Amino acid sequence: MRTLELLEWQPPAVAVKFTDHEVRAVSLAQRVSRAIAVTLRECDADREEVAARMSEYLGEPVSKNMLDAYASQARESHNISLARTLALIHATGDARVLGSELERFDLVIIPRRFLAAVDEAMWAEQEERAHAERTAARRRWKGGR
Repeated sequence: MRTLELLEWQPPAVAVKFTDHEVRAVSLAQRVSRAIAVTLRECDADREEVAARMSEYLGEPVSKNMLDAYASQARESHNISLARTLALIHATGDARVLGSELERFDLVIIPRRFLAAVDEAMWAEQEERAHAERTAARRRWKGGR
């Protein structure tokens, strides 16, 4: 039974991003609006509290009405700035709005706790390359006698 459980195990998603289904839209502005709407819907705080947290972080006022406009696909002229996106991430603890768009540039956001695992994998890959080169050199050397 334990072997079956092990074979059924799937690693958890590491990249911080939305699924394509969650933010499917026609344009970039609409995708961002959908991402903001999902972020706000899933946040533990209401929009008034998120706006207050963003205002404190930025040192400038952000209102619930602004958040409503950013989250509305119909209000394409109300695009959120990068500074306000960062404030939204600060206020909600949710960086998926950035992660989903960065993936289009072949980049991902991962939690810091996984960075050492990435470093270890890169070192292992380098060790494998060095071992392969050493083995090839040994074959050339031994074969050249």
